Amino acid sequence: MMRLLFIIISGILLFSPCPASAGPSPSDFEQGKQLFLSGNYLEARQYLDKAFRADPANPDINFHLGRAAFELGDYEGALMAFDRVLIMDPAATRVKLEIARCHLRLGFKEMAKQYFREVLATNPPEPVWKNIENYLAAIEAEDRRHLFTGALTLGVNWDDNVYQSPVADTILGIQLTGPTARPKSDRIYDSTVVFNHVYLFEEPRLSWKTTLTNYNGLYENQQDLDVYYFALGSGPVWKTEAFLWNNNMIVKYIDVEHDRYLGAFGFASALTVPAGLMLLNFGGRLEEKNNYQDPFRDATNYMINFNPVLVAGANRLSANFFKERENSAAKAYAYDRIGWALQYEREFSEDISGFASFGLQKSDYQGVDPFFLATRADTIKEFKAGAAKLLWQSKSSHRNLSSQLVYTHLDSDANIDIYTYRKNVISLSLTMGF
Repeated sequence: MMRLLFIIISGILLFSPCPASAGPSPSDFEQGKQLFLSGNYLEARQYLDKAFRADPANPDINFHLGRAAFELGDYEGALMAFDRVLIMDPAATRVKLEIARCHLRLGFKEMAKQYFREVLATNPPEPVWKNIENYLAAIEAEDRRHLFTGALTLGVNWDDNVYQSPVADTILGIQLTGPTARPKSDRIYDSTVVFNHVYLFEEPRLSWKTTLTNYNGLYENQQDLDVYYFALGSGPVWKTEAFLWNNNMIVKYIDVEHDRYLGAFGFASALTVPAGLMLLNFGGRLEEKNNYQDPFRDATNYMINFNPVLVAGANRLSANFFKERENSAAKAYAYDRIGWALQYEREFSEDISGFASFGLQKSDYQGVDPFFLATRADTIKEFKAGAAKLLWQSKSSHRNLSSQLVYTHLDSDANIDIYTYRKNVISLSLTMGF
């Protein structure tokens, strides 16, 4: 009986159809490669790690393992994987490119440049060598410690009251005479050169900025007003995402009609803080002035200012509030001054903009004027309007040429009539930025 049962069961198993096979499952390498191509680098690395342990000498596995590690920010791990590929195939150009990228991310710029240049030497396809050229240019820019910028402005001005002659031609019953008695107009040709040098320290937030400024104003007729101005400022700049803080020592020198007129030295500080759509600018300056022609005007000058700027699209609204004090050797020349100005600017197109501003400053002097026997006080109102046009710009935007047309009206009212005057100036200029 048992024998018969065994024969029946064996026959059933022998003649029954076999179950369908599920087929071979994808390898760890293939799964890791698919996950990498889909952007799932974390899971891809897990499968590629398994494939690497099973076949550590496989160059394809090591290459994709290095790519996954690079995308995850593990540049040391990526470099180890790529180095294994390079040992097996020293001429692997694509691997050298990936090794260069790893060295660059790790901060080893010289090693990165070496590998980039080795790839360039193989005459790779155009997209590859263009990409390498971009990498090399970026490295060069980062390594550059000295940055130079500047601007040259040439202008002509029409001034209808160059001496700021008073409105009245009789002061204290005395008829004024001489070249300054009545308003005289003149044409002034001026030039301004601004040259900036910035040195970048290893600490990326710290730099040292030096600015040299030279202004020359030459009058067509009233040449006794010719002025030559020089200023040098130099000091550290601290820049973070939260603020920009610029500090510098300053030296100034002024000649009038080729004679020494004024020398000054001091310290200035400026802090810029972004606040949403606004920039908040705070500044201060301390100067010691030496008046070569009148020692009684030697003075210590203090000034603080606050300059908020609001930018909304093509519109820019700014204000400037300041307080100034000058303590001179003679009290008649010492003063306290406060002022403010509002300015609106608008970009009408990529190359045309315009602005208008209105400002006021009020000065109260500290001592009695010995000639007029009164303590001077005056208020000056200023209105300005102008337009600028970009005429040319290089492809790199490092150089440009622009023109400016500006109208200025000054209205001074004083308790001493000789300081009450009106003045209009029209200025046309060209500026080359570099």
